Amino acid sequence: MARVAAVVLAAGKSTRMKSKRSKVLHSLAGRPVVSYPIDAARGAGARPVIVVRGPNQDDLGDYLKGQRVKVALQDRPLGTAHALQSAWRHLKNFSGHVLILCGDAPLVRACTLSSFVREIRQRRAVLGVITMSMPTPGAYGRVVRDLDGHLIRVVEAKEATEEELGIREVNSGIICAECSWLFKTLKRIKSDNTKGEYYLTDLVGCAIKEGVEAYAHRSDPPEEFLGINTRVDLARAAEIMRRRINEEHMLNGVGILDHRHTNVDADVRIGEDTTVMPYAFLLGKTKVGADCVIENGVVLRNASVGDGAHIKAYSVVEDSLVAPEATVGPFARIRPGSKVGRDARVGNFVELKKCELKEGAKANHLTYLGDATVGARANVGCGTITCNYDGVRKYQTVIGEGAFIGSDTQFIAPVRIGKGATIGAGSTITRDVPADALALSRVDQKVVKGWTARRKKGR
Repeated sequence: MARVAAVVLAAGKSTRMKSKRSKVLHSLAGRPVVSYPIDAARGAGARPVIVVRGPNQDDLGDYLKGQRVKVALQDRPLGTAHALQSAWRHLKNFSGHVLILCGDAPLVRACTLSSFVREIRQRRAVLGVITMSMPTPGAYGRVVRDLDGHLIRVVEAKEATEEELGIREVNSGIICAECSWLFKTLKRIKSDNTKGEYYLTDLVGCAIKEGVEAYAHRSDPPEEFLGINTRVDLARAAEIMRRRINEEHMLNGVGILDHRHTNVDADVRIGEDTTVMPYAFLLGKTKVGADCVIENGVVLRNASVGDGAHIKAYSVVEDSLVAPEATVGPFARIRPGSKVGRDARVGNFVELKKCELKEGAKANHLTYLGDATVGARANVGCGTITCNYDGVRKYQTVIGEGAFIGSDTQFIAPVRIGKGATIGAGSTITRDVPADALALSRVDQKVVKGWTARRKKGR
């Protein structure tokens, strides 16, 4: 199999994003924009993948350290051809075709790139560009053909004549070229244009002058090549990506009731016959099993939800595990480091933090359990609080299997409640409670007869 390398150009200044962050690091469906063309290149079989960054993109450099790519630095912003030359040291011993992608174009698919490279090889072309038709081409470079439909040149919009500006076929920014010819020809590109930059699109003119095959590969739809320059562009790309992701899940057996208003990140996994209701957000590396119900307004962030679990409306689960057949919510908050066991119940306005509810345990209303372990089939009454923080350190509360915790109990951690113990409602528990014991902490009730009548008379 012939070899393919890829260069992702990501050294743009990002000025139109109005952000301190590099444009290609803005989030799209839970991942940086630049991660998508990198993955598309790998999906098309490209090895190695090289990313070109600019001198003021330290944040991008930090991100790329863990991405298994080679990094090239464009020391000065002198245009796309100059940026590509920065990758030469990584490709000087490479033999094959080089795909050139834009780091701010995240919607291109691996299958599109594979088809493009295959067409270039079949035609034995030295150079190829992907083109698209747009009703309002704007700042895209125009593709100029002769009367026979052969590619003549690609002209940047700022350099185009009035007649050329009327052309609707434009350059997508994706190029494929034979490596040795590419870097030899880059040296001949000049910067005699209005911006004083070295344009990659001038490669087409060089190929025509040499008499070698240059091919324009028309591809649709144009949304696949949408570039991101502003936050408006980013929002448009997010809408397209959301539709793609949701359609893929639906085709795999997931019931998404309103795909327009359901937000699922790119790395989320969902099992068959799970139902996701509108306005849910499944974020990060969340995994949802089969036969689950995710109700409206739920937020799952890096959560693991087992088969048959039910997350009720407006609940938040973050960096935590919900076991099969468990129920959470409505209006529950599961904070990082928590585990909700099989068939356990976490009800409305219950908050867990680094807490484990074991199988069949219940905390059904208005409760805070932090730094705690609740044993299997234990029942935690309404208004219970683990007082786990003394202002300096956090302490553990352990509630044994089958324990019954009365409403409005406060546990002053560290404290252990034995298996089968009962805590009377309204208690403040400061010491360990043995198994099967009853613990109470109340003052005697005092009744003053006639007090209300005397108080009213005194007024």
